[in-house]
Amino acid sequence: MKRGIILLATAFALMLISGCATTTSTRDQGFVAEFRTGTQGLYLTFEQNMPPIKMYDDQPLEVVVRMENRGAYTLGGAGDKLYLSGFDPTILTGISTFGEQIPELEGKTQYNEGMLDVVSFTSTIRDLRGKGIDKYPTRLVATACYGYETVASANVCIDPDPFSLSVRQKPCTPVNVGLGSGQGAPISVSNVELEASRGRTRFRITINNVGGGDVFKPGAEYLTKCSPYAATGLSYNEYDYVRLNDVSVAGQSITSSCKPSSDIRLISGKATIYCELNNIPSGTAFATPIAVRLNYGYRNWISRDLTILASR
Repeated sequence: MKRGIILLATAFALMLISGCATTTSTRDQGFVAEFRTGTQGLYLTFEQNMPPIKMYDDQPLEVVVRMENRGAYTLGGAGDKLYLSGFDPTILTGISTFGEQIPELEGKTQYNEGMLDVVSFTSTIRDLRGKGIDKYPTRLVATACYGYETVASANVCIDPDPFSLSVRQKPCTPVNVGLGSGQGAPISVSNVELEASRGRTRFRITINNVGGGDVFKPGAEYLTKCSPYAATGLSYNEYDYVRLNDVSVAGQSITSSCKPSSDIRLISGKATIYCELNNIPSGTAFATPIAVRLNYGYRNWISRDLTILASR
């Protein structure tokens, strides 16, 4: 009888241990789940048959654009707009040149895959016969202008005295670090190169426009200029720029050491930032995170061909 009780108690204890281990593993996996992946921000598609390929001028036109936030930054700020253009406003009437507000769309987290919603445009089609035409072919263009952010991080090795022979086996060695294809944003930090010397580590950070759209300076003024209806569009000194918000190593901001330290110009979709971590206390090498935060405006678009026929 005692043996049976002991066996039962042992089995129960093992079940508890197993259950605890499973719970801990699940919790840990959820905590470390990587969600800052991919090279897209806002992804646009036209809903099926909205608009159709062909229609008649006695029908109302409704254009519905599906919007998915496939990145890791929340969309829907005051200046984030979707515009519909590419048509003759004397034929398709009722579509505002001020655009439609992009709804709030939470980005990817360790708990979800990002949010989606739709934005619609409704137009009245003028009588084509009255204008002396039988059909009107056009290409509708949906253009999204929005602010976005890239947050990239990776572990790097900091060695206060990389040429010292006093320590034969160091915990780590300063080496270049690749950050993969993207961090859940259309602007990607692709690589961090290290150059270590006594008391100082230099960083060469490479960023790329990988989203397939246009990047420009962040801010309400530039979002307005992004519109296809803007009287004055984005200028050469506003287009192809990313703003460096922060670079930190071991919890210490080194942004003031970076060159450029604010607005960064991309050439052929690519730019390099040079930063330094100085006055590193003497001691052994150690691994620590480097974090890079970038802000910018972004524009991407889709198009759909449409032919409108005279109904009579």
